[in-house]
Amino acid sequence: MRKPNFSLEDFKKFKDEVINKNPNYDDFFAHVSLHAKQYTLDEIKKIIDCGSIQEQQLLSRYFYDRDGIYKRIVLYYATILKYSGILIPHPILGKQLSQAFLKKRYIGALEYIDRLKIPQLCTNISLYVLINGSYGGIILDSSKNGIAIIDLPCGYYRSRYRDLAGNDIIEFNVAYFDKILNDTTREKVLKTYPKLVSSYYKKYAAGKITDSWVIIPASIGIYFSFFDDARPLFLNVIPASILYDDAVDTERERDLEEIRKIIVQKIPHLSDGQLLFEPVEAIEMHDGAVNMMKGNKNISVLTTYADVDSIVSKTQKDTSDSIDKMLQNVYSEAGASSQVFAPTGSQSLGTSITNDIAVMMILAKKYSYFFTYLVNTFFAHRDLEFNYELTNISWYNENEYITNSYKLAQSGYSFLLPSMAMGLTQKELVDVKDLENDLLKLRDKLIPLQSTYTQSSDSEGGAPEKSIEEKDERTLENEESLDNQ
Repeated sequence: MRKPNFSLEDFKKFKDEVINKNPNYDDFFAHVSLHAKQYTLDEIKKIIDCGSIQEQQLLSRYFYDRDGIYKRIVLYYATILKYSGILIPHPILGKQLSQAFLKKRYIGALEYIDRLKIPQLCTNISLYVLINGSYGGIILDSSKNGIAIIDLPCGYYRSRYRDLAGNDIIEFNVAYFDKILNDTTREKVLKTYPKLVSSYYKKYAAGKITDSWVIIPASIGIYFSFFDDARPLFLNVIPASILYDDAVDTERERDLEEIRKIIVQKIPHLSDGQLLFEPVEAIEMHDGAVNMMKGNKNISVLTTYADVDSIVSKTQKDTSDSIDKMLQNVYSEAGASSQVFAPTGSQSLGTSITNDIAVMMILAKKYSYFFTYLVNTFFAHRDLEFNYELTNISWYNENEYITNSYKLAQSGYSFLLPSMAMGLTQKELVDVKDLENDLLKLRDKLIPLQSTYTQSSDSEGGAPEKSIEEKDERTLENEESLDNQ
């Protein structure tokens, strides 16, 4: 768990003891170019294989902005989870807490969680991580009323170390402010950052310090990534996507060629080899045919004395098979099933979605630690702690999750999980039940039909009698045998 009182001075004390997460981290961030460029396939492969983190981030952003298969894959992963979580209070073992005290702290924490708008926040951060490989932010203000976070510009932050508590340490490159040429605008932007950052930049701009990287204390720094190298997760998809786009363009040109028709006028010869029409006459015939067909852009006219033929090097089926294989290769590079984006069957879809959820739960676990820290900052007590845990409920498994959690609830397990799968927060569930039971009195007005779970003990139990059509032959034979006895 994070330590709220961890400061820059604390970090300096054990700077030699911090854990280096990526010793090969390069230092190209000070030279980031925000201008998009056209990439060749060879350049892309080189960047993916041995490019810097900065080059890989720019490459990922460029292809995401192109709005193609790469963007669809990134959006799918960023939004697959519903980011529904459960808040659990943990009284210290052996401590007795009054119900009033526990309820006050618990309700306050629930209201705070709702104000954070966690689904929207997590979706935006996940999208940032998937595109850029990591997310860096600074907490500008944090209170019981909520939290204000500023997103650090891509390419101007890095995280090379962790503190002894396991928190990621962010370094921010203040040379970013030099990119803002207008002095007035730069001053306005500087005021939005913590004083630690703005003061450091002024010293750097005045030449008092030469290192442009300022360390952000863990108490206000936020950093998320799948892994320590901060590499965009789906870079390997890009070359396969380009090959697919090229194949589609080639096929489109082939289709246009097949649509195009050529009218061939063969000028016949006489039996003795003499021309039936002189060249001047053939030209007049050609011009006449051209004028007649000039309204159709897909028809050309050829007038000739010779025989004309064409050879097709590849059939339509062969081309379609090649494109299908290239498209399948795009999803294979992403590790995702093509059934998600262009479903043709369901044989492997369920397993693929489960794997995709597992990937995004890597980030969800890190989000859970962060929100747990925030809640405990304001609502924990020496005898009480909270834990906030994001679940693996997604838009694809919510029905299954509701069914399974409902079965568990019938056996005495959590009543909260089914409602979470339906999109209700813990506080919303309490409010809905108060509305139905106390205000609208629906519990008295809407009486459920009797079932094996709602019948009284003196009512006849067991499953309802099946009709003759519903019974199998063996059951009917057994009943007939009993009747004859």
